[in-house]
Amino acid sequence: MAASMGRWLLFFLALLSCFWEASGGYGWGASLDDDLLLPYSRPRARSARDCARVRVGSREHESWPPPAATPGVRGPAVRTFVSHFATRAVAGHLTRVAEPLRTFSVLEPGGPGGCASRRRATVEETARPAGCSVAQNGGFFRMDTGECLGNIVSDGRRVSSAGGLQNAQFGIRRDGTLVTGYLSEEEVLDTENPFVQLLSGVVWLIRNGSVYINESQAAECDETQETGSFSKFVNVISARTAVGHDRKGQLVLFHADGQTEQRGVNLWDMAEFLLKQDVVNAINLDGGGSATFVLNGTLASYPSDHCQDNMWRCPRSVSTVVCVHEPRCQPPDCNGHGTCVEGRCQCTGHFWRGAACNQLDCGPSNCSLHGLCTETCHNGSFGEDCAKKCQCQNGAACDPALGTCTCPPGFTGDTCMQVKPRLQPSEVTVRTGSLSLLTGTTWLALTLALVFLLLISMVVNVTMLLGSRAERSRHLDGAYVYHPLQEMNGELPATEKEQPGDTCNPFKD
Repeated sequence: MAASMGRWLLFFLALLSCFWEASGGYGWGASLDDDLLLPYSRPRARSARDCARVRVGSREHESWPPPAATPGVRGPAVRTFVSHFATRAVAGHLTRVAEPLRTFSVLEPGGPGGCASRRRATVEETARPAGCSVAQNGGFFRMDTGECLGNIVSDGRRVSSAGGLQNAQFGIRRDGTLVTGYLSEEEVLDTENPFVQLLSGVVWLIRNGSVYINESQAAECDETQETGSFSKFVNVISARTAVGHDRKGQLVLFHADGQTEQRGVNLWDMAEFLLKQDVVNAINLDGGGSATFVLNGTLASYPSDHCQDNMWRCPRSVSTVVCVHEPRCQPPDCNGHGTCVEGRCQCTGHFWRGAACNQLDCGPSNCSLHGLCTETCHNGSFGEDCAKKCQCQNGAACDPALGTCTCPPGFTGDTCMQVKPRLQPSEVTVRTGSLSLLTGTTWLALTLALVFLLLISMVVNVTMLLGSRAERSRHLDGAYVYHPLQEMNGELPATEKEQPGDTCNPFKD
């Protein structure tokens, strides 16, 4: 009996442990999503002009030049405040980021692919793997489906499109320009200076140093969210978040704790607070139970959503997250022409320059302005800017200018895909023997010809030498003999013939 009761006790403890793990401990678990602060109601209809999809042209927005690099400034500046709004004490955080282009990112929920899969995750779950030192919830989303709403560009990847619907936007372009306001689809898709970070909110709070809430109510589309009166959304006190920038070009994140209709701030309070912090452009982000502030991977705000046990509060699983991290290069791979070191691209090779290693420079002469500055292509590419892909196969070398293939032994064809036919071993032996025989015969004939010519030369030389010696001996050994002139010049006169006594005197007067 005791053994049976012991087994039942162990089973009960195991069941209790499973329940504990599922709930995350007493009072913890999934948020109930009960503090809803959504800008538009389902039955409320607005005029069609508010939701007209603006595909082309330019919409009202503000562009702010990137801040100057500040040597020695590292990390965000986070200030915790408890301020009084009317008679209410509100706690929150204000974060300034000196170099937003290299230290700020818009993250998908749970990491890349979160918007496509309509995933929801807490800010902590998204921020920790991304190495965020500061993180807040970002844009709006569908509560029932998890769909990311508005335009979203995350680290240069466009992951969600508003399709031209007009709501407040905040983004950073490739050159560091900060953009706040309304954008047509054409402006969002600009390729000359594309967005590297972009997200949508609801209500442009501050425009060029002035509160812009009333104008936003008349301009923005009601398809961004589903429940709640828009007027109430603007005026009710609740937890709030916002993003913008100050006059120095520093990015500013705002977070205030609260609970809808009980504590917190409304949009007017938030705008006035930001103006006092020298903020010149800002938009409102998701609030209510979504408002979350995470510092160094740890929850640092007071959530307003209840947990499964109403005694406790749990952070909501949200959509996008705005993240401040260690400096990173833009783009992260330095366009394939450099190495990212502490957030700055160090260009490799002799030709690439610029902050992103994307400027090809041939030096002071610049090809004497009579040529095209190129570098030797690598990684199987060729042509201008190495934009074309080589088709060479089987380890063939690719010409960096023309893309032609130099095939290795055993392969042939334009792309070196064809295998050369190999000879049978017997054929190889026969051909090799014939080649060896032909080569030996040729060398033998040449050798004999050279020997024959050498012998002839020797015989001729010996004959000439012997003849020369015989002639010399004949002249040296014989007596000198007087030869009469007639032998050389003809007959003498008759008078000379008749005087024999004068033969000893050949000369005569």
